[in-house]
Amino acid sequence: MPEAAEHDRYVAPRRLPLGPGTLTRRINLEPVVLLGGGRALLLQVAHPLVAAGVADHSDYESDPWGRLVRTLETMSVLAFGPPGASRHQTVRLARVHRGVTGQSAEGVAYRASDPALLVWVWATLVDTALVVYERCYGRLSDVDRQRYYEEQKLVARACGVPASVCPPSFADFQAYMTHMVEAELRVTPEARAIAASVLAPPLPGLLGPMAALPARLVTAALLPAAVRQQYGFNWGATERWLVGVGMVTTTVTFRVAPRSVRRLQSLAVLGGSSLLGPGRRRAA
Repeated sequence: MPEAAEHDRYVAPRRLPLGPGTLTRRINLEPVVLLGGGRALLLQVAHPLVAAGVADHSDYESDPWGRLVRTLETMSVLAFGPPGASRHQTVRLARVHRGVTGQSAEGVAYRASDPALLVWVWATLVDTALVVYERCYGRLSDVDRQRYYEEQKLVARACGVPASVCPPSFADFQAYMTHMVEAELRVTPEARAIAASVLAPPLPGLLGPMAALPARLVTAALLPAAVRQQYGFNWGATERWLVGVGMVTTTVTFRVAPRSVRRLQSLAVLGGSSLLGPGRRRAA
């Protein structure tokens, strides 16, 4: 696809940003959704070409959470930022994606602007937000799931995902996720190296091991079983019990706190994001 045509795909729809009353605001501003960060990232890099791109174009070893934080900030600004910020982010994203190209260790060419890769990265974030939110606050109705999905398709459009590539309905989206997990994902050595860095961050002293255990347990719990097995996570009765206790505690804590209080941190991060203007340039 010519470069100009690829750039034209990145268009912030007029219905962005998503304001009060949208399900995206209700779900994505819940801080508990951040617990799914490891899940989203490990699902993304379980696609061999995404893993190759991250390995080649990011400093994941020294900054293991940097790519995920940048991705979440980008999605937040696209969804909730002022119209000018959303447009700026869309332009920036198109420019960054053009620079992420290469070849996997198996000799397969990749480019970040490939619609198949764009839709997969976007899909992992949508699916993870719903998985974590529903685990803590209960299953949404089918109507609300579809409504949330329609809102998220607007964000996908701003991320350069062609409308024709997004699964049409939420049921189609679920079928797409099942197909990807069962037939397309394959954990490569690059993916395992990225996972090891993310789940064992280089923190000083005892902070690293203290952070690594809960991150690993929560991520393992939230991943689809087939992907969890590919990464080689231990997952038995003890792990299930620990995660169960932790999730119950987290759920009770967040249910007690008023929604306005729970959202303060997310709104503060959004309001102070460097991505509201010129800033970080790392690609992947």
